[in-house]
Amino acid sequence: MLWGFKLEFMKGIRTKKLWAVMVIIIALYIPDFYYMKRVGVTNELQAIAEIINFSSKTALFFLGILAIIFGAGAINKEIEDGTIRIALSKSVTRLGYIVGKYLGHIVVFGLALLITSFVTLAGLQWVGVSVSKITSDVFLLNLLLLLVMLEFLAIGYIISTFIRSSGTSLGVALGVFFLLYIFIPSFVAYRMSTNIPSNLTVTEYNNYKAEYYTKYLFYSPNAQFIVILDAVNNYKKVTKTIEINGGTHKFPQYIPEYAGIKNAIKKRSINVLLLVVMTLVYLGIATWRFLRMDLR
Repeated sequence: MLWGFKLEFMKGIRTKKLWAVMVIIIALYIPDFYYMKRVGVTNELQAIAEIINFSSKTALFFLGILAIIFGAGAINKEIEDGTIRIALSKSVTRLGYIVGKYLGHIVVFGLALLITSFVTLAGLQWVGVSVSKITSDVFLLNLLLLLVMLEFLAIGYIISTFIRSSGTSLGVALGVFFLLYIFIPSFVAYRMSTNIPSNLTVTEYNNYKAEYYTKYLFYSPNAQFIVILDAVNNYKKVTKTIEINGGTHKFPQYIPEYAGIKNAIKKRSINVLLLVVMTLVYLGIATWRFLRMDLR
């Protein structure tokens, strides 16, 4: 296990793809920082809202692709290179090898997101935002992103153990990613919209969406991530009075109040648990397949 961990960790650090994508993700923050600087965003709650919006869209997309691509070449590429045969000749068990590789990926991705967290905090300070109240939120947000990456990585491992060609597995991985990221969630969202009760408040709608996504998209890491972030706000009901044609009319209005990532994790603990459990399930399937593979 230790041998596989060292091998994957050192290879991951040296891999230009990892650092290139990390640089791209960090670079994507720059226009957002400039936007906040230009419009004069100095309130920490407004700033973290911008970061959450970015993470739930751009960062989630790029990091998900990165993880599934890495996983899709984790095993079959090593078979093609003969690395696995060398490893197993050193009295490394198959179980120790695959678990060590996965742990190496965890550390590499965790390190990349840790660096991204510090860069994000530095960028917010440059904008003029006091980060003392949202530092933990930035790290918790990237921890959630890490959980999503690890699930996509485990899905990639399944692809890598069932498809021997690393080139073919890359295409399959991208197809699976878009299936899980766009097509199936879009279909489920459409089905939800046709069955949703009328006159729901914002909180009731988010709760209904969470239940629906938990039931029908439990296998989709990005769907669970979005559901968790939907809970970062509490909504306060106020009554707005307006005049129409000389008459006074009252309408309910819901004002968002930021409750924090910690509160969202607590409120959507079942979805956080799903990220962990499904990662273990996917990794278990990949391990089961790897233990029975012909490595010649």
